[in-house]
Amino acid sequence: MNREGGNPYLDIELLTQVALDANADAVHPGYGYLSENAKFVDAILAAGITFIGPASNAMSTLGDKRSAKAYLREHDPNVPLIPGVSSSSQNPEELERMASEIGYPVMLKASAGGGGKGMRIVHDPSTFRAELKLAQSEASRFFGSSDCILEKYIEAGKHIEIQIMGDSHGNVVSLNERECSIQRRHQKVVEETPSVWLKPRQRADMSEAACRVGKLLAYENAGTVEFVFDVATGKFYFLEVNTRLQVEHPITEETTRLDVVSLQIFVAAGGNLSTLPQLDPVPQIGHAIECRLCAEDPNRDFYPENGTIRLWKLSNDTSHTRVETAVATGSSVSIYFDSMIAKFVVWAPTRTLARAKMIRLLADTAIIGVRTNQKFLQSCLMNGGFSDPAYTTSFIPQRLQSLLSPARTQAEISLQQALPLVVSYALDLLPRYLTRGSATRAFSNIRPKFRNQAFDTVNSGERRTIVTSNDPVTSSQVASFCAWEPNKSESGPVRGYAASLPQPANQKAATAATSNYNALTSAIRAGNVPDQTRYTLDVLSCEAQHSLTVSSPGSWITGTMSVAVNGVVSKMYLATETSDLRATRMPDTGQGFRVMVHLPLLGTWFSFNVFSTLSYFEHLREAVGGDAQAKLKVILAPMPCKVVSVLKKNGDKVKAGEIVMVVESMKMEMNISAAVEGTFSSKVQEQDAVDEGSPLCAVE
Repeated sequence: MNREGGNPYLDIELLTQVALDANADAVHPGYGYLSENAKFVDAILAAGITFIGPASNAMSTLGDKRSAKAYLREHDPNVPLIPGVSSSSQNPEELERMASEIGYPVMLKASAGGGGKGMRIVHDPSTFRAELKLAQSEASRFFGSSDCILEKYIEAGKHIEIQIMGDSHGNVVSLNERECSIQRRHQKVVEETPSVWLKPRQRADMSEAACRVGKLLAYENAGTVEFVFDVATGKFYFLEVNTRLQVEHPITEETTRLDVVSLQIFVAAGGNLSTLPQLDPVPQIGHAIECRLCAEDPNRDFYPENGTIRLWKLSNDTSHTRVETAVATGSSVSIYFDSMIAKFVVWAPTRTLARAKMIRLLADTAIIGVRTNQKFLQSCLMNGGFSDPAYTTSFIPQRLQSLLSPARTQAEISLQQALPLVVSYALDLLPRYLTRGSATRAFSNIRPKFRNQAFDTVNSGERRTIVTSNDPVTSSQVASFCAWEPNKSESGPVRGYAASLPQPANQKAATAATSNYNALTSAIRAGNVPDQTRYTLDVLSCEAQHSLTVSSPGSWITGTMSVAVNGVVSKMYLATETSDLRATRMPDTGQGFRVMVHLPLLGTWFSFNVFSTLSYFEHLREAVGGDAQAKLKVILAPMPCKVVSVLKKNGDKVKAGEIVMVVESMKMEMNISAAVEGTFSSKVQEQDAVDEGSPLCAVE
């Protein structure tokens, strides 16, 4: 942490000293933080270290959106600029007046940044000031400046960017374009190259305009000139220049067969681009797609997620694929960084083949323990709208519901319905496949949950568990009673069934839980558990091992299985949150024995809690019920977060739906709204860090 207690990644003096202490010859600034900060460039150069990026004067002019447009307006009026306001005023009243003159919708953008941070679209004048405040707050935290610019928002636009590379000898070359129109909250989600929608003349015009911008300032090193293409008018407009390497540069590398980072180092060392035959001309080979994997829950309004990754296992198909990440099994995803945890890149001869390869890569990769946009990315790629190259930046907003709840085949539905029984059966098999060498357990030859009540069929030789699941697509909760017949040979298929259980209503929940338990045990003894769905299960192969991480105590179990459900074979990846597979409830949580599984056929992971029959109904008695209205009055933190601002004072009257707080997690600000009308009282102060589930405030 730096001397002022702020973000060390933004401390120029500290980072410069770190580079000196490491005897670094050069500094590559990466993608974010100070990568477009002219003061950082000057500090590195003053320390006698080479900066692998453009000169500070280019950053000062082009790295800031306002100054870039002012410079181009003065020096090259032929570069088309998007309608907007050139004034540097940050006065809310003046900006509000300017927005009315431009005409809604308008876009607020952090002048010094990018990546969708500090960016807001305003459709209604009544929300302008609130959105301006949020945009300025984000801009200040991310880029050290709250300065924002105002532009006309083009609703039917395509986001096209040109990768340029310049050297100290006056050469600026285009490394072709990237299509970045699939965006969520102005952040790129899926990128591809080439843009098959562009006509050759349009591509040439945009590349020529991008190189002209670079040559105006004798631009050196890598940069990206971004344009918005108005589909309605057929015109393109200059947006900004990113004076750094882009997150999505790998797709350019895949299709040009050029190493962009090597070119950066070559140029920083004084190399002349005109001497490289690989750039004359720059090739365009095949098609590449990149997907940004983010730790977020699409079904909770894309709220950022954090926690421990219990299993990270990439697809076995590695041909023409590239996964850039720093996480692995056991990694902890914190609230202090951006939610992007990996980049998935594929190349193929055609767009159709690249699309299919990316879908398989995403589906076959097991990322268990932290919710991600893994399934959402597959939905984007499989959506019919992606087949039309004319898609715009409205792709996700216009299709959001269908992307969140894509149509599922009958085979997928049937497999998901069978998962409770599959999970229950797999847990019974896992101990025999665990790596040898662990400590011997007392009575290890006695099967789990053994009861010496031979004449009570509730405790007979059949394995009986209750599995509760939460569908990540529909968010619906289901409880299933599972039982299967013991297999005397301990190999080959077994028969079993799963039966859905009724959920007690809030009223008289304890009484309902007791009644339901009595009804279920009576049905077991009578041999007629209602609503059974029967299955044949077979585990064809299994590997299991203990996993652990330094950041959290204890270990857990991961496994890879090949299972057959009613003859349909599927791969299954499994992870628990404990190493004790004989527990019926997780200690101190009352939430059962948590198990998570990923099936490539379903494209994502599912979470289950496993109970014995009795412990499940004990759990219901404790967890279900209570005063629903009272729960609405207390607002809990939706995730670990920091309180950015408390918008109301204690004693203020608030209405249902009114925003009362702003919190931040994983570099994203979120509004906290009151669920009921009443009197506000805060439980926290600004800048407090709170855990998920902690009380933020009350409205009574």
